[in-house]
Amino acid sequence: MADFDGASQTFLAWLQQSGAQISPKIKLEDLRHAQAGRGVVATQDIAEHEVLFRIPRTAILSVENSILSTEIPATTFESMGPWLSLIFVMLYEYLNGDASNWASYLSVLPTEFNTLMFWSEDELAELQASAVRNKIGKEEADEMFMEQLLPVIKEFAGMFFAGDERAQQKAEEMRDECNVTLMHNIASLIMAYAFDVEPASPRKDVDEDGFAEEEEDEALPKGMIPLADMLNADADRNNARLFYDNKYLDMKALKPIKAGEEIFNDYGPLPRSDLLRRYGYITDNYAQYDVVEISMDLVTDMTTAAGIHSEERLEYLEEQEITDTGYDIFASTPFTIQESLSPELIILVESLLLPQEEFERLKSKGKLPKPEKITSKGAEFLHKLIQARSAQYTTTLEEDAKSMNAALPVRLAPTKERRYAMAKAVRIGEKQLLKQAEDALAELMAREGGPSKRQRAVDDEGDVEMGGVEKKPRTST
Repeated sequence: MADFDGASQTFLAWLQQSGAQISPKIKLEDLRHAQAGRGVVATQDIAEHEVLFRIPRTAILSVENSILSTEIPATTFESMGPWLSLIFVMLYEYLNGDASNWASYLSVLPTEFNTLMFWSEDELAELQASAVRNKIGKEEADEMFMEQLLPVIKEFAGMFFAGDERAQQKAEEMRDECNVTLMHNIASLIMAYAFDVEPASPRKDVDEDGFAEEEEDEALPKGMIPLADMLNADADRNNARLFYDNKYLDMKALKPIKAGEEIFNDYGPLPRSDLLRRYGYITDNYAQYDVVEISMDLVTDMTTAAGIHSEERLEYLEEQEITDTGYDIFASTPFTIQESLSPELIILVESLLLPQEEFERLKSKGKLPKPEKITSKGAEFLHKLIQARSAQYTTTLEEDAKSMNAALPVRLAPTKERRYAMAKAVRIGEKQLLKQAEDALAELMAREGGPSKRQRAVDDEGDVEMGGVEKKPRTST
């Protein structure tokens, strides 16, 4: 406890020496009892729009502020991109130990992670058929480290290892398992805590309230913003937001905050599967953003089994930007097909089911079926598709719900049991969406009275009614 609190106080002292201004109405608190690490809590009542803390841009751990940016060509950083560049810089600062300008900051960052990258095979197996298992990317990260990062370290070994006479040997040793693990740790820190930092002279407009959105915009440099990244996140209790200025970054209250209340940032509309993948925890407040993915492979397997020849049609749909590796079913309240099923999935299915003559006609006019016009055949195929997707999970929704009721609260369980419980909550959320979709499609089929009862709408020229589609964003990968 003393070391934990001592590290916090040393960090805050360093931050203020670096030019940060911290309101006396807040404090950095030990929240490990709630499995939340450090968090920021109000010690006095805080008014809406009040500045909680102000961080100078010079205190951000970034490529721009690193000494490496003055010694290594800008083209090298550009070729690595924002993610790998920040990994490179943070690796340098970590290896510098106490000599690093950010040593006090690095000492309070997590060293153990619950993100999926660090789960064992038996823990990952608890996710069953969740598509998030294919988005962990450990092998891809290993390849990126070996093929892109290590060559840069070797090329600039003298600088990277501060003139050490063993610099080249140390560069070779970066291939060792312990150093690759360090790279994964740093990458996980960046994924969980880094911000896309708006430049001092914005290259894009902020919104009318002055907010700078935290978007996955690869054109923006990434940076670790001390203290800002220690706010925990909550979709419903979000009460603070980061604002950008030419010289400072201000964290401001979005609403009045009472003394004793925790101060929360927000990650945006992330499904719990991505919350677990990126941040290593879940909360029920993010269930409203849950999704379940239907893979393109499952769609093509089912069309092949049904004797539907789809190659030509898939080529056309690819030209129309309809094909994808997978399609999401989104949570909605109340659940509706139009709100929850990916429009592209509906267009894909309806296009594959068209009689050849109708397909040729729409192709000649560059048209697409309208996603709001689901035929009985389309509903029937989608219903079977949803059932096939549900069957990919090894337990049923009912079995999961029953065993979940007997489990310990997630935050109170030991690490392995906690991971099992979080995985189960994720897969339950996905199965609930599949059940809702299956029921809604069954209701649609019953209402339409079967495949022979529903006719396709036609346009004024006698063609199948077609139209464009507004794409819903896929979940992050």
